[in-house]
Amino acid sequence: MKSKKWLSSLLVATMVGTSAFAFVGCKDKNPEPAQNPGTDAPKPSETVKKDADQFLKLVFIEPSTLDPNEASDVDSFTIINATQEGLARVKVVNDEDKMEPAGAKSWEVSPDGLVWTFHLRENNKWSDGVPVTAQHYVDSFLRLLDKDKAFPYAYFVYEIKGAKAFNEGTGKKEDVGVVAKDDKTLQITLDRPTPYFEKKLNFTAFFPIRLDVIQKGGENWNTDHTKQVYCGPYKIKDWVRNNSISFEKNTDYWDAQNVYIQRVEMNDIQEFSTQAQLFESKELDVTGARQEYIEKWTEKAKKGEFVAGVGDTASSNYVGFNNEGGPSGIMNNKKVRLAFSMAFDREEYLKTLLGRYTPAYGWIPKALHSNKDMYRTVTKEPLKDMATDYVNKPEKIQALLKEGLKELGKDTSDLKNIKVKFVTYGDTAASKQSQEWWEQQFEKNLGIDLQMEVLGNYTLWKQAVDDMKFDIITYGWVGDFDDPINFLDMWVSNSGNNGLKFKNEEFDKLVNDLDKEVDPAKRLKAYQRMEEILVKEDAAFAPLYYGDTRRFLQNYVKDFMYPKFGPTYEWRWAYTEGR
Repeated sequence: MKSKKWLSSLLVATMVGTSAFAFVGCKDKNPEPAQNPGTDAPKPSETVKKDADQFLKLVFIEPSTLDPNEASDVDSFTIINATQEGLARVKVVNDEDKMEPAGAKSWEVSPDGLVWTFHLRENNKWSDGVPVTAQHYVDSFLRLLDKDKAFPYAYFVYEIKGAKAFNEGTGKKEDVGVVAKDDKTLQITLDRPTPYFEKKLNFTAFFPIRLDVIQKGGENWNTDHTKQVYCGPYKIKDWVRNNSISFEKNTDYWDAQNVYIQRVEMNDIQEFSTQAQLFESKELDVTGARQEYIEKWTEKAKKGEFVAGVGDTASSNYVGFNNEGGPSGIMNNKKVRLAFSMAFDREEYLKTLLGRYTPAYGWIPKALHSNKDMYRTVTKEPLKDMATDYVNKPEKIQALLKEGLKELGKDTSDLKNIKVKFVTYGDTAASKQSQEWWEQQFEKNLGIDLQMEVLGNYTLWKQAVDDMKFDIITYGWVGDFDDPINFLDMWVSNSGNNGLKFKNEEFDKLVNDLDKEVDPAKRLKAYQRMEEILVKEDAAFAPLYYGDTRRFLQNYVKDFMYPKFGPTYEWRWAYTEGR
């Protein structure tokens, strides 16, 4: 999103209770950021009787990378957020994200809004004893923008002076507006006033790095926890791939005395029924929920047995189409993609498979603001009326499909000859049920031959997606900060997060023009036009549902937080009392 945060595949939706998730403003491998159900819990103080043994047992989150510059999925963001720290950190207060000074103890902004000066903490150091300096931040920004490395979040800092030009190869790194004035003073100069710049300060792209450690670590540094140094509240103690990951408190952290949880254990739990049993027996401290458990546990929470967290999240899931054509060679046609967007019943999907969420006929989720208004309350969903006319009407959907196929010069006499590849992964009961549902929907409504390719794990699936070896996937995005641009600028032609290879000149121009637009009404109008292009006019993808949270915690877990933007979990301030 963070990703931004992305959802990895169609089965993610069915597995949301078994994995903490989202691309953060990221790719969402498992969607589940949320409001914090524990914000009303007592705050740590001398009068609170915290347990002598402070630990948490959570569901497994596996990062794709430990590299702050490379990270593009919410699982990686969550783990990196726990083990590293940037200029600021988000703390949930009264169910709202609040930016807290972290690696920087303070900052000020020039009157014109362009020059940001950050004063770093004197006692901040890495776990090997090396002080964290302003140059470590400068190194991070320049590495993020290195064109040859092609990091997906390079565009995220384009408001910095000279950043875009350097990243695109038309400028020099010396002209990028990030300077270490001294060891503890970082100065960032923007190309233009950016109202939401401060909202980005907690994002991993803004984290410091150690070039010496990266160089020494070699090719697998980004996935080997034994080669890391840490400046966050926790260190990775052990990591067994596809199985478990554990953390221990970083005693060298600048605020270690106010970090209470000593260790965190995350274990993979394939079936949600097993996860539910562990939670009910208090062998699991935090869980998501789906289908029949939502109602059951909500009632238990009302009786005081658990603590429940319910609310909308800044996340959207979608069915993605290969805009270059895909293995079938047909997904590069707008009408074909729109037909696929109309070929499934969103309400039935949620009712049958998930028992939660809100069906989406637009892209911007319910939790985002445009200026002072909630975006969805002032903007009609672009696909709502069309879906009413088309969904569950095979003849009408197939007529639209044939129009697109004829434009491609394809034979439409027998749609069964059209073979379309849907790439996913997972072999749990829930994921298999989901795969069968998609096959039935697309074959019934489109009359095509849907070929479901189920890969062995997320890594294989991600490689297939990166190689564009798909016609259809499911994915998701979780916001990095509270503005619709965070869900829109990822789709510009040259964005590293534009995994569907969508291209539209008008769309690119709208995004570029917003760089200089500060009028809220004009920005809203541009957002609405871009959303219309994405999901209806060009149908780059098909919106599936808007995210929400259904989280449950044991009563003894205090101040365990779910930021709306950034990591899925934040336990830096958490503690247990009365386990």
